Amino acid sequence: MNLQDANVMTDLIIKSLKGTLSTEEQEIFDVWLGRPGNRDLYRKVETVWNDARSRAFASVPDDRAAWKKISALMDGKAKRVRRIIAAAAACIAAFLFTGFAGYFISDLKHGAKVSEASFSNVSGKTVVRLLDGTTVWLRSGSEVSYARNFGLRSRTVNMSGEVFFDVAKDPSKPFRINISGLGIEVLGTSFDVKDCADKVVVSLVEGTVKLIPDCWSDENFSDTGDGIRIITSGETAYYRKSDSSISVDCGNAEDRSLWARDRIVFFNDDIVSVCRRLSVWYDVKITVPEDIDRKARLSFTVTDEPLDVILFLIRKASPDINYRYLEDGSVQIY
Repeated sequence: MNLQDANVMTDLIIKSLKGTLSTEEQEIFDVWLGRPGNRDLYRKVETVWNDARSRAFASVPDDRAAWKKISALMDGKAKRVRRIIAAAAACIAAFLFTGFAGYFISDLKHGAKVSEASFSNVSGKTVVRLLDGTTVWLRSGSEVSYARNFGLRSRTVNMSGEVFFDVAKDPSKPFRINISGLGIEVLGTSFDVKDCADKVVVSLVEGTVKLIPDCWSDENFSDTGDGIRIITSGETAYYRKSDSSISVDCGNAEDRSLWARDRIVFFNDDIVSVCRRLSVWYDVKITVPEDIDRKARLSFTVTDEPLDVILFLIRKASPDINYRYLEDGSVQIY
């Protein structure tokens, strides 16, 4: 399969958005995604796609609005970008009117009482606005799902991966999250949730959050019970899956949610501080030797630039600082 063939790659991008790539196609798509500039291109198309899906679940199909956003992305871009996004737009329009209807009908045929909406992210980060006004940022490989009647009587979602929530306030309906046996309940706040192999990490940027251990459904949410913890702004909680215990510490809650912002600003920071935050932003492990010279001070802003570009500019600004990629994809500063 020719990676230089725009029509071929357009088909693969659309299949990826729809989740219908075969194993062979996924391998080819991953190669394409790893090439310079392609990940950012895919992220833009994926954002429009998820926005259109959100509108469909809100029962307000609006292909004109979706197309308007896609057209804005086209302005000033190369023909290759226009062709790919335009093809995705055509799929979105059809998806709005037929894709979800087919999904719901299929769900009901199998006897499901309510249909479920789900949003997932293949790469980069995606922003989705839920029906209640809550904004959700999904990191690569993450998923959020909820019943189609979300917001009518309750606001409960399930999630996996890493997700940042900016919850819309509604005192009559607490916002609830089920994740790997941990129940999270809030009224309106901002926080990051990360599902790891052995634990769930909840980092609270603003507000108050209640954590309920050994919680697997709405019925398990309660104001009383063993092990319930309340965390406040700036605190990070760790839910250990093996014994359902919860521990809390202070600090780094803000840094853990950096990746969900639209930009990150550095002002007069040393290389250690810069790399710690870049590691969160790009979701890439960056190691810095303890004895590295911290005299150099760096000031710059990151929006959607690739990590390679940022590291190159750091090296240009501070010739004594070098970097290399290791086989596992991590970065070593030396």
